[in-house]
Amino acid sequence: MVTLTSRADIEAALADPRLVPLPVESGPEGTMAWLRATVARFAHGEVHARRRAFVEAELARIDVDGLRRLAVGMPGDDRTRVLRALAGAMGLDVLDDAAVEALCTVADNYFGGEDPAADNAVRLLLPLMRTDDPEQVADPEQADDPEQTDYPEQAANRIGILIQACDATAALIATARDGSGDVHTTLRTAPPVQVMRRIAVADLVVGLEVGTIEIPEGAPVILEVGPVGLTFGHGPRVCPGRALAVALAEGAVEPPRLPA
Repeated sequence: MVTLTSRADIEAALADPRLVPLPVESGPEGTMAWLRATVARFAHGEVHARRRAFVEAELARIDVDGLRRLAVGMPGDDRTRVLRALAGAMGLDVLDDAAVEALCTVADNYFGGEDPAADNAVRLLLPLMRTDDPEQVADPEQADDPEQTDYPEQAANRIGILIQACDATAALIATARDGSGDVHTTLRTAPPVQVMRRIAVADLVVGLEVGTIEIPEGAPVILEVGPVGLTFGHGPRVCPGRALAVALAEGAVEPPRLPA
């Protein structure tokens, strides 16, 4: 195992295409394994680029100020507030309690595990993530085909958007609320993501601030991103939702306005 701690070394590692997130194995459509293998988060190469482009387009449609307003006074615990506010900003149907519970179950199993409840949660969520908006289909030329408007890959990546916002943003909210109350200060002093993990897909030699290090194929690499201000990552996999996460957290820590 290799651990990198300096900002320059971590930025170089995050920009290196030979250091990737831990690979995942797929499973039958609608299972937790299938979801992991279908979202942008765990994909590589051209597949990652295509899925990330879809995620970026989804996030670009969200009105940041509107999202912040949705989060103000949203009922529920921090996870529930994040999920319902973000789903609303994405134009999805209102999430009932069963959908929120399913998303939390998926979040708990996103990075591993074989909980049968997670498979059931994915199957419950997939129909809720689909849209008939022709501007949001993967292939605009097939937008008029009712059998093509709802792609499982799109639905999976909408789940991925919600899941990847869930715990990290909820942790940011809780820490900001318990501390200074300022989200930007919290990101500097106690960021919610402290560590990222990568694995080498080839033997490589990485230039460090001081000297070099050899990383053999298959070796895990730990990146201590929190202390150096890289909680949102860097390079081709930098988090595309930073502004949205900050808006969600700012809205959630803002006291609800009392009626006039």
